[in-house]
Amino acid sequence: MKRSGFTLKQAICLVAVLAMAFASVASASAQAKPMGKNAVRAWFKNLEVTDAELKEISAAVEADEATIAKAQAEIKIAQSKIARLMLESAPDIGAIGAEVDKSLESEKIIRMAQIKRQLEVRRVLGEDRWKTVLLLVKEARVAQAAGRFSDSFSKQGINPKDAESWGRLLFLLRKIM
Repeated sequence: MKRSGFTLKQAICLVAVLAMAFASVASASAQAKPMGKNAVRAWFKNLEVTDAELKEISAAVEADEATIAKAQAEIKIAQSKIARLMLESAPDIGAIGAEVDKSLESEKIIRMAQIKRQLEVRRVLGEDRWKTVLLLVKEARVAQAAGRFSDSFSKQGINPKDAESWGRLLFLLRKIM
């Protein structure tokens, strides 16, 4: 049987480090407060994204959808296999490690696809507007965590054309981040 690339000690260490990193990010996000709809609307307005740019961004997002869906399915399969292996009376750590390796490889595929998408959006919008996109994404995460997403990203009082355009852009941004 092929042995996993990680020793048990290394795997435990990696999990501990990732847990601490996640906890610190979650803690920082929980402490942040949403900026509100006025800031969000100003950022959207300053972006001035054209329909052609929205189409380019949409194409970049759609290009990797199948790859991401397949990798997500592979992760679920690996997780199921790990759960099954863990139920054995004498779990085979090598087999478990091999499944963890498969899962991590699929995670890498997803992350690389997200990075590719982000770089494409950055290319389409340019550096200054990309920085504004990062502000919007941060606000979306903070508002979501605070349970105030609908306050910050409300379409109420916005002209229908902007509401539609901004809604499409936000939908695409949420898929790449």
